[in-house]
Amino acid sequence: MVKRGRPPGVSSVATRRRIISIAREEFSEKGYDGASIASIATKAQLAPSAIYNHYETKTRLYIEVFEDSANTVWNDVSQDLETSTLVDAVYALVEKSRTLTERMPHHSNFLAAAPIQARLYPEFLPLLDRRTNFQDQTFTALATLGIRTGELKGFSIEEGREFLRALIMGWFFERHFREKEIAGSGEVIIKVLKVLADS
Repeated sequence: MVKRGRPPGVSSVATRRRIISIAREEFSEKGYDGASIASIATKAQLAPSAIYNHYETKTRLYIEVFEDSANTVWNDVSQDLETSTLVDAVYALVEKSRTLTERMPHHSNFLAAAPIQARLYPEFLPLLDRRTNFQDQTFTALATLGIRTGELKGFSIEEGREFLRALIMGWFFERHFREKEIAGSGEVIIKVLKVLADS
């Protein structure tokens, strides 16, 4: 039997986290249209009204899942960027991305599908700007490092940022949609940066 409201002894924060976690699975597996509040509520052992008490609409819930997922992923992969070289920093980012995909597949799946959902549902178009902002912080930091060390000699910060975005996000999406990484593809990124640094 589905319980109404928050279970006894469970904080509002814990309930929201459970809703976000289950909603992320539903959205990543079924898309925005295919996921339903009723299904999310059933899996969370809550009444649908309890979810609406926290998130007024399914749209609001989707946006909150995006913010939670993006914060988690980009904070995680950006933890080790303060290294002595760009090559070391990008190597750490690639390895973090690999382990994160294994540990939290629904985070990666949700974020990979978010641009498609934003094109289908205009209310999510602002998420594309939020997505760019998350990326900009990481790739600007990497570009700044590479210019300081001379590994991106001849690049402006903006050029370095866009070069690294194309290189790394292209690798991520190719790996995601193939559902398997092409052997050695991550290592090619490192090789490209080493060749640039030595040129």
